Amino acid sequence: MLGISRFIGCKVLSPLVIAAALSAVTWASSAVAEGAFAVGSTGDLAKDGFAFGASINKPTRKAAIEQALKTCRAFTDAPKMAKRCALVTTFKGECYALAMDPKAGEPGTGWAVGPTLEAAEARAMATCEATAGSRKEFCKVDQSDCDKSD
Repeated sequence: MLGISRFIGCKVLSPLVIAAALSAVTWASSAVAEGAFAVGSTGDLAKDGFAFGASINKPTRKAAIEQALKTCRAFTDAPKMAKRCALVTTFKGECYALAMDPKAGEPGTGWAVGPTLEAAEARAMATCEATAGSRKEFCKVDQSDCDKSD
């Protein structure tokens, strides 16, 4: 099992920004997948933060989804987010990344899937920087990994 739930005190992000971040990963194939990730957010990141769960190398798409949701929903420090966890995407033989501004109360956050670790990290960083305002230079990859399935 690989996964993380994360609470980050951040400023409010508009639904448009959240939708843009989610759309950066929805292109990944969902026909057959062994990796997945889920996010929970109310949209008020300053007040509530967000929860995140990922899974890779699962034997089935269903198992990948279940693990990502379970990890996301297990985050008890942000119960509003844990209750809102929803599948963002599934993937097979690809990589995912989560990037953020590590300072509490800052809005920079991004997640992505890509064909390589470098591509996923670059996409997550680009989304983080786009949402970070004047603190875009503080964005860094917090978590990334690849599904090793063929």
